[in-house]
Amino acid sequence: MNMATDNVNVIEPLGNRGEALLKTNTVDGETILVKLKGSFGEAFVVTDRRIYILKYGFMAGRTFRGQCTAYRFNQITGLESRKTLVTGVLEVLTATDRDTGSKTLWGVGKKSAVRADNMIAYSLMFQGASFQRGFSIARETIQEAVSASTVYAVGHESAADEIGKLALLRDKGTLTEEEFQAKKRQLLGL
Repeated sequence: MNMATDNVNVIEPLGNRGEALLKTNTVDGETILVKLKGSFGEAFVVTDRRIYILKYGFMAGRTFRGQCTAYRFNQITGLESRKTLVTGVLEVLTATDRDTGSKTLWGVGKKSAVRADNMIAYSLMFQGASFQRGFSIARETIQEAVSASTVYAVGHESAADEIGKLALLRDKGTLTEEEFQAKKRQLLGL
């Protein structure tokens, strides 16, 4: 952990439009871990279940209607942070988001990082420490979620393997059908 960023505030108000957009898209019971406002009517939000990129400002191309892109942790292939002299761009990478390296902060149309659904721009001078800490929290949360799902999958895989072995013993006559079914229910937690 970096002591310089551990005590940095990573929950900030998003203004009326940003807060309304977030409230409309989050699910009851989601815990917000990071809520940071970008430089151009955008926000980066991390909950215990997803990452959200909100776009609700004129500069972000959303003058009248906001947009919220939600990413489940298992969809995310990486998080990237690019920095220039005064600005930073945070990017959520998925299997479907490709060729984003050509996007720049001041690009136009499809080349604009500010308008891209999976990117958010921020000021290094005023927001750098907050975004650095938020970025770390997001990576840690994704890693924990992926690790937990891997343990869950491995646990079920080993139960399936054990049921397969028990089925072989049943077929050989070593176990009765009743014993097999009882052990199967126990392994499946039923």
